[in-house]
Amino acid sequence: MTEMEGVLLRAPDVERDAPFAHGWFTRPEGRDTLLQMGNAESEIEESTLDGERKIMQEFLDLECENKQVTRVITKDGKTIGVVWIELFMNHNVEAPSIHIMIGDPDYRGKGIGRFAMNWAIDYVRDQTSYTTIYTRHLANNIPIAKLNESLGFMKIGDVYTDDKGLVWQRVMLAL
Repeated sequence: MTEMEGVLLRAPDVERDAPFAHGWFTRPEGRDTLLQMGNAESEIEESTLDGERKIMQEFLDLECENKQVTRVITKDGKTIGVVWIELFMNHNVEAPSIHIMIGDPDYRGKGIGRFAMNWAIDYVRDQTSYTTIYTRHLANNIPIAKLNESLGFMKIGDVYTDDKGLVWQRVMLAL
């Protein structure tokens, strides 16, 4: 799938995307999504606009260093999430690893996450020499587990518990 009506994947823009992130992270569903993505409660800091600008700039810096590819997901011009490909081992996940966050819950379950993940898979297949893609998800995050499985990801070993007490499942996709 290379197109989805009204959905664009764009390079991050600090001034365009930081206000969305700040607004979203200050709402209860933002905090809930961070927890579902594997952030420990103790790791979640209060969002500030300057802090979100710094994070967006870090995405851009990592891309300049060829360590990450990040695309902000917009629907009909509204920022709704992000998909990124890490090209270095991070959080105990081999490279390349792909990750997604649909921050606005009104846009979940509509195929946008699948579209973005397919873009990331195609990017790795077509733009790199990697032959396997990795990711992980919280073992109890059923929606992302089902999405990963439907895209062809296979479990790698048993679930494991990290040093923060979070229970994870690693998965991989052979290209």
